[in-house]
Amino acid sequence: MWVIDMQNWLDNFFFGNGIPRLKVGLKKLAEIITYATAGLAGISVDSHPICWRRPNGKTCRGVLEIELMPEVDEIFWKCPVCGTKGAITGWKGELWDMTSNQLDGCIILQ
Repeated sequence: MWVIDMQNWLDNFFFGNGIPRLKVGLKKLAEIITYATAGLAGISVDSHPICWRRPNGKTCRGVLEIELMPEVDEIFWKCPVCGTKGAITGWKGELWDMTSNQLDGCIILQ
């Protein structure tokens, strides 16, 4: 199970030496956060995020099951096809948090 604190990932992404490898992971985590928080912000989302893992060297195309637990500020995800699962913390207030992208009643479109 992946347990990811976005604050640590962002520090490593911008200041660490693992940038190429982190770029793909950060993009997928951003997609999961955006999807999970869009509903709370009243934004409809047309498609579910797809798994990015490569078990046995083959791309998994499972549709991720995503659950936002607002009382603990955690997002959980699981792929029903390959079994990959994880939890994301430290996402609140970041660019991909759709619940915080409002300024004076205006929604920022990204």
